Amino acid sequence: MTTRRAWFGAMAGLAGTAWLDRADAMGRIPLGGDLSFQLPHDTSTLDPYDLSDPLAAIVGADVFEPVFRLDRAGNPYPSLVEGMPTRDGATTRVRLRAGLHSGRGRLLLARDLIESVERSRRGGGSAVLINVPRGKVDRSDGRVALFQNTDPVELAQALASPIVALVSTQSSPTHPDGTGAFVAKPSRNGLVLERNTRAARGAAYLRRISIAQASDLKAPLRAFEARRVDLGWLGAGLHQPRSDAVAFDFGTVGWIVLRTGREAGSWGAPGIAQRLLNAIPPSRIAHLALGALPSSSAPLPWGGKACNLIAPARSAHLVEVGTTLASILSRSGHEVEMSAVNQGEFVSRRNSRSYSLMVDVVRPVGPPGTATLVALATADDRSRARAIVQSPPRLGSFDPRVLSRTLQLGVVGALRVVGAAIGSVQLFPSEDGPGWDLGATYRRR
Repeated sequence: MTTRRAWFGAMAGLAGTAWLDRADAMGRIPLGGDLSFQLPHDTSTLDPYDLSDPLAAIVGADVFEPVFRLDRAGNPYPSLVEGMPTRDGATTRVRLRAGLHSGRGRLLLARDLIESVERSRRGGGSAVLINVPRGKVDRSDGRVALFQNTDPVELAQALASPIVALVSTQSSPTHPDGTGAFVAKPSRNGLVLERNTRAARGAAYLRRISIAQASDLKAPLRAFEARRVDLGWLGAGLHQPRSDAVAFDFGTVGWIVLRTGREAGSWGAPGIAQRLLNAIPPSRIAHLALGALPSSSAPLPWGGKACNLIAPARSAHLVEVGTTLASILSRSGHEVEMSAVNQGEFVSRRNSRSYSLMVDVVRPVGPPGTATLVALATADDRSRARAIVQSPPRLGSFDPRVLSRTLQLGVVGALRVVGAAIGSVQLFPSEDGPGWDLGATYRRR
């Protein structure tokens, strides 16, 4: 399937710079230009396999791609491979496209696909890949990965998950190396996305996107209102909307959740977190840009012992959510105090469940539906999530706040791609569901 970027990239390759200049004069999509904005999240790493990486939820699809994709009916189709998987006896074969390179220039072969699958299995793809065995490289063809006793359609479905993206074996969260429209360069001060001329499905139109790390939720709005950046994250201005702002809303790309850990005692039982959140009037958390929230249920104050509610210090959005929740839940004798911790401590305590309350993010692993439950369950209990994949339950609702009622985490609200941009910036929704397609974004001249 040819995308807008793929078509444009092919024409640009044939016609060269002079054609691009003429295309601009004729009103066609111009190539080049920069875009800038701020995000209240950690920009020091970008990991396609981290189920709790908010940066990956927001921009990951523009840097990383799976080898298969899903159409609107949920059926897989080949994207970075030469056709659907084929079966020969007990062996299923997946053949990568010829000449496929990563953004940093590395030739991608079957070994890269196999290592990507295993990285995902160790990360957020544990449940998604439950029926996918470890692959092997075909000795006669380095572009072919072999999987034993695997149904071809089920294999393609699993490899179409955004949590199972293809990267080079040299890729790391600090030096990510995917096949998307941009090459990502994370740092503590911000993330730079540069046009990937080797992009498998066509390079981005923009030359560069600069994303500075914001210290709080007000900073992106203040910068946009002051005309220092091109896009206002979560709004059109701090004090008043910028006059040339055009609003956008590309939906939910993840969920902000409240976890209960083993230090919460009986208040860490499944379902408690969601009950606590359901009792909060939406007006009290409306300033956190969490999307539409249902009416509150009967009051349920925190009944656990005095504790800290922890959040990652470098994700200002999560810190503000945590601060707000702590003030709402806290009461005499059962005080809850917000505690921002460094990323290493945050991950360690999450893995060991050594906390009472924690604010975190969960990314989708597939289109809305059963995959929503799989994502939330994977974040809570991987063994249970794997059981869900093997024996999917019959569900009456796919509302995340309903699905979490049996989990040791509750959904506070949505992590959304919403805000405003200057009029000369043309944004587009993702082809694959919620979120945006920054690779298709361009600036009118």
